[in-house]
Amino acid sequence: MKDVKRIELIVESGVAGRFLGALDSLGLTHRTVIPGIYGRGQHGERGGDPFSTFDNTFVLVAVDPDRIDEVLRSLRPLLQSVGGMCLVSDAQSVRY
Repeated sequence: MKDVKRIELIVESGVAGRFLGALDSLGLTHRTVIPGIYGRGQHGERGGDPFSTFDNTFVLVAVDPDRIDEVLRSLRPLLQSVGGMCLVSDAQSVRY
């Protein structure tokens, strides 16, 4: 197993491409993206309505612990400008 940092992003679907572009520019092209998630936050309910324009997207990325500061420096300005949630935790990657 390999130690990694797990980054979980929940962002509005309309701006998810900007976050994915930031990850791409760092060479982080392996990720899981789940569109159309819903929940409740400081701005109330988001998603869950098939006609909603305010759906959220979930992005999961495993990052080498040595790169976490670099990645967060890239994501923080986006989070400040368009909002969203970013969670970082320790994890282990099982290679097959």
